[in-house]
Amino acid sequence: MDLSAVAGTGYAGRVTKRDILSFLEAGAPTPAAAPAVGGGPPVAAGRVEHPVAEPWPGDRVEPWSKIRKITADHMIQSRRTSAHVASFFEVDFTRVAQLRAANKARYAERGVSLTFLAFIAKACAENLRTHPVVNAAVSGDSTIFRRDINIGIAVALDWGLIVPVVRHADELSLLGLARAINDLGERARTKRLSPDDVQRGTFTITNPGGFGPYAGIPIINQPQVAILGVGAIEKRPKVVTLPDGTDAIAVRTMGMLTMSYDHRIVDGADADRFLADVKRLLQEFPEGAV
Repeated sequence: MDLSAVAGTGYAGRVTKRDILSFLEAGAPTPAAAPAVGGGPPVAAGRVEHPVAEPWPGDRVEPWSKIRKITADHMIQSRRTSAHVASFFEVDFTRVAQLRAANKARYAERGVSLTFLAFIAKACAENLRTHPVVNAAVSGDSTIFRRDINIGIAVALDWGLIVPVVRHADELSLLGLARAINDLGERARTKRLSPDDVQRGTFTITNPGGFGPYAGIPIINQPQVAILGVGAIEKRPKVVTLPDGTDAIAVRTMGMLTMSYDHRIVDGADADRFLADVKRLLQEFPEGAV
């Protein structure tokens, strides 16, 4: 059973349901390890000793919660496992912003919030089938091309990060995807996710842009081979070409997409072709698909 549960992190091996249940807990702090003799850094039993900072007078020491420890371990494991490379694509979201403004009230009547993230997830789901190496995993010296397209959506919580999974995302309409993302996000925030909700992801989307950063470089969610980071989507000046061929500066809704990928099996050309197709769909999103 693979643990696809932390934004930008992963686990290269196998875990038990008990591990997942621990991960889904609210994150109660674990007891602090006893300090080593002589004032050295604390060493937890059964763990590899690593250099750590020592507290100074007046500092506050807060032991890591279970979820923070799992997150830290999986981040390091992912960086040791995968050859991380990242590509950046700037996307003009003006078309999506217009469609969202025209339809968000209709979606709200159905109890669904129509977000930029739903459009991005839809664009990824539509293109993962034609770019199978991005929807894959590594097994020893082999590549596993996943049949299913299950997109994990990172949710930032006060007690950590978790990635519930939208199963068979390519079979859902934009409304269905938006509804699924809303539902999983709400259940994550209210601690009502089940272990199955965070399993069997094949591709992950994380949205740090909601907090304002222009772009970021996420860590791959093992055993997946790619993760998409979404930067802040906002109005910016942009050079556009007018119908008569002249250039002008216009106000456009822009955002940056960053994809980290495992260079062991995903070449730069593979990643860039996928991102180019995602960008194209977002910039030419069909009205009939809303």
